[in-house]
Amino acid sequence: MMTTFKLLVFALLAVPAFAFSAEKIVEVSASGATKEQAIEAGLVRAIAQVKGISIDSDTLRIANQVRVNGESNTSVAMSSVTAMKTKGLISNYEVLESECFDSCEVFLRVTVPVYKSPGLSTDRRRKLVVIPFAGEHGKRFSDSLQSALVQARRFAVLDREHNSEYEAEKRLLMSSDTALEEKMRLGQVLGVDYLVVGSVSFEDNSFQGTSSYTGESSYVEDMRSEVSYKVINLATRQVKWQDTVLIEEHVNNPFVAQTISRSITGAIYPMKIVSNKNATVVLNQGGTSVMVGEKYDVFKLGEKLIDPYTKESLGREEIYIGQVQVNKVTSKVAYAIALESDVNAMAVGSIVRPSAATSQAVHATPVVQSTVRPSAEGGILLPLPAKNEPKASPEGGVLINK
Repeated sequence: MMTTFKLLVFALLAVPAFAFSAEKIVEVSASGATKEQAIEAGLVRAIAQVKGISIDSDTLRIANQVRVNGESNTSVAMSSVTAMKTKGLISNYEVLESECFDSCEVFLRVTVPVYKSPGLSTDRRRKLVVIPFAGEHGKRFSDSLQSALVQARRFAVLDREHNSEYEAEKRLLMSSDTALEEKMRLGQVLGVDYLVVGSVSFEDNSFQGTSSYTGESSYVEDMRSEVSYKVINLATRQVKWQDTVLIEEHVNNPFVAQTISRSITGAIYPMKIVSNKNATVVLNQGGTSVMVGEKYDVFKLGEKLIDPYTKESLGREEIYIGQVQVNKVTSKVAYAIALESDVNAMAVGSIVRPSAATSQAVHATPVVQSTVRPSAEGGILLPLPAKNEPKASPEGGVLINK
């Protein structure tokens, strides 16, 4: 008959309750050659249930050489050896039952502390890393793009640049100078879902001209930025989104990064209406990604669309309802009033997309030229080669390119 007793043990692994914001209690059974080994196996199993385990399986070759009737005979046995590795701490454990005959069996109740990272949970956000873009201005542009994506509050944007600083802090946490409860911060690094990679190029043909009639000098600004980028699914290496954007602005202008951020965010998380009250609609995006005065087109969702070739979902039909204009922006949301149609027709869940005609006026920048243009019949329309139009001469007439 199994002897039942309760023994609450606060071992050297004990962790103060204030060191973590949550804890999980699990009950496990385990066996071992001795009671101590059984308890140890049970503690490992408890941590594995909460934190998971990594398993390394190797094949061990055992060779035995035996001499029979003067002849040598070698027998080879193959054995699979599995090693389990767990990472975690134990606040306390309680031995509920134990029994020892040829071997020992124990039944434990184990309390495992769980570290909760401060701030909002990233469980429902897709993880993304912006890799420094190629090009002379690539690093600065990447920083601006990362800032814009953080402001959009749609992704968990991860850092992969400050590795030396991270490693220094990690060594400190692993040292004997750090309290045991502080070590729970280890092993919390997140993996990414998407990589954003690309390149930028910038051409500045601006010049200072002088009129031959008045003698006055004038500065003619002629800048052009080209940004090519891809959004790659890390697990499959599938290119989820790709585009090349041409903008007649300096590549370091925040508007350029904001344009790319909107394109990425809109492709994965289109903006939506989350509230409709008192003739005002609330959009689920704010910060620097939305500006007062901007106009947006509102669409209601129709029937689901299926690609006839791949049978994949193409989303839902988007039916134009009207247009709204932003009149207030907070860090998380934006407020807008209806310019067209009845605001009551703009139901919660309606899709909201930037109005291309008004984006230029708000930012005082030229219209963004993208090489990817959707066609009403499906697919995309490729741009035609640019024509070399004659340029006006400061002295009058036109300049003919030879």
